[in-house]
Amino acid sequence: MRRLALCLMVALVGCGAPPTANPPTARPSEPSAGAEGSAAPKVPPPTVRTRTAPAIPRNDLAARIHVLTTGWRPAVQTAVVAVTEGQTSTLVAVPVAGGGPAVPLVELTNAYSWNLRQDGGALAASVRNGSDSSRIVVWDVLSDSARWLTDDQPGVFDDGPVWTPDGSAVYYGEHSATATTYTDRGIFRINLDGGLPALVHGPDGNGGSPVRLTPDGRWLIWTRSQAGGSTDVLDLTTGENKSFDITGTSGEIAWRAARPRALVMSGGCCAGRPGGQLILWDDISGESHEIIGSKAAPLVFTGAADWDPTGTLIAAAVFERTMLDRSVIDGPVFIALFDSTGTLKSKVAGSEGFYVAAWLAGGILVRRSTPGVFTEFDVISTTGTDLRVLYRTTAPTVGLVAIVAL
Repeated sequence: MRRLALCLMVALVGCGAPPTANPPTARPSEPSAGAEGSAAPKVPPPTVRTRTAPAIPRNDLAARIHVLTTGWRPAVQTAVVAVTEGQTSTLVAVPVAGGGPAVPLVELTNAYSWNLRQDGGALAASVRNGSDSSRIVVWDVLSDSARWLTDDQPGVFDDGPVWTPDGSAVYYGEHSATATTYTDRGIFRINLDGGLPALVHGPDGNGGSPVRLTPDGRWLIWTRSQAGGSTDVLDLTTGENKSFDITGTSGEIAWRAARPRALVMSGGCCAGRPGGQLILWDDISGESHEIIGSKAAPLVFTGAADWDPTGTLIAAAVFERTMLDRSVIDGPVFIALFDSTGTLKSKVAGSEGFYVAAWLAGGILVRRSTPGVFTEFDVISTTGTDLRVLYRTTAPTVGLVAIVAL
């Protein structure tokens, strides 16, 4: 299944050569949208080249994390969204079934990647520690305690934290950078109960950033810090790494338990016409086949898709190929359902303007927005006959962080 701790916002596929100092953007499965709230990587880590951090004392943890609600636990399945304005990101919990208020959980200052544990009980985030480095911080939601997980190392950036399924450790990427140099230091694992970080992969060229762990904890999905990103799967038991089209541009979109497991977006990066291909990739055998996006196909993939809870159907945001000369914003984006062979099963009625965030048991979690006006998360049925608004905000940057439950 698709990772339930999206950074989201967090961009899986970055456009531009690393290193970068741009603030985080949404994952391809959550296209960026301009949009206060009512009741969706990862990018290569920032460096000192084009942005300086706010005037916060080095290693001042209290200035970087401000708890808004103590002792929170998800009573029901809950969507956690990140609402970002300037250098401040607020994580807000929204019950998927509706009926309950949206709960602001924590406010992060100068954070650029984060991951919520699958039970919602702990947050790991990468935050700037001055203009020349970043560290991983861990916040325990129930006990309301926060602490630094990685050391203060001037000139070193730690980014892309992802939790192990049992919550005992965090994987993250690390690089060192100055205004003129960049050096990958590899991908590491660090245990919460102490000890030194353990190198699990690399250093490797431009390096990369973890995206997610598979539910069994055996495979680490990560993306390279290169123009257009990449889709890589590291077997943590053997150390073997598999790459999808390492010379091209790609990003992992969704994951299921059965092989072939990975939905991958290929192409569709940076300049040029919008859209790309949605590919079903077997990371073990290397075989792949196209679901959406050949030149002859009538539909173009926008970068937003997910497996259904059974792992048999795919919901994807698409638009008609005849609209390719227009921008995605102007074109009539809608949601279509496909099987794993790429056969179009149906179009979701009334889904115009929606992008897929996650496919849940109660329907498809979608987002829509009017840039500069609002961003909204809704749940729509597969037939389009039922639509519920979960959360709306006018904040400029909004993304899905995770779907969590006890």
